[in-house]
Order: sequence, then structure tokens, then C-alpha cells
Amino acid sequence: MLTPLPAEVAEELRDQFQRMLGRLEDIRTEGGSVVAPGVWRPAIDLGEQEGVVLVRIELPGVRPDQVRLSLRNKTLRIDGRKERSGSPGSTEKPLRFLCLERSYGHFTFTLSLSWQIDRDGITARMADGILDIRLPKREISDEEIVIPIQF
Repeated sequence: MLTPLPAEVAEELRDQFQRMLGRLEDIRTEGGSVVAPGVWRPAIDLGEQEGVVLVRIELPGVRPDQVRLSLRNKTLRIDGRKERSGSPGSTEKPLRFLCLERSYGHFTFTLSLSWQIDRDGITARMADGILDIRLPKREISDEEIVIPIQF
């Protein structure tokens, strides 16, 4: 006889499945390749408020100096590395793993933005394993501008 899954387990499986489907869609639309074993891709949320694009990335165990952010044209690139050990400089390794669920390694990914970004107003802050990036939108005016012709 099968017993139903507890609600929180079913919800976690549903969330992981949706994240996997989203990643497969990214691969399909970007023409990318499947992430190789040992390569880690953090969870990311992308949102929009009036005047600002918000990016939130889960980076538990990653120090700010292990992450590089760059913006070129309308593409945000995030590069970094999550070390296997939770403590920097630790060389202690277990004799054998009984369970290995945490992901680690180098990560790099890009986000194509649909908005013009005010580069001077960008801020990035990391606290409690969460990297928050605020990308203010640049105002685009629909007003007609008369362009003088020089002669």
C-alpha cells in the first residue's frame, strides 16, 4: 500500500521540479549545454519594481570576494566559486562520504535584461548568504527631441 507524501515534501519536490524545468528551458533557448557534474548554479530570483530591477541570488558559504559581477550592454554576468569546505583554508577531508547533497564548484551565468540600466546607480550587497543586486532602470523619454543641424 502506498502512503501519500507529507505536504512539505511534495511541495519541495514540486519546487525542485519547476526549477529543473526552468533550467532546461534556459538551456533550450540559450543553446547552452547541460551543467557538468561538480559545477554549481545557485538559485536566483529576478523581479521588477517601478524604476528598478531586483536580482537576488542564494550564495550560502560564498564570500563576497569569491563573486564577480559585470554588466555589458544589457547582460548581467555573475561568476564565482563555492568551496567544498565551509571554512576558508580548511584542508580537512572526511575519510568517506555517507551523504553528499551539497553542491559546490565554479559557477557562471548571465541574465539578459530587457531594460536600459543606469550604470551609476547599481548596488550589490551580500548578507546572510544572499546577494541582492539593484539595477536602476534608466529613464527613456517618449518626448520628441529637436536635434539641431550644424552648418
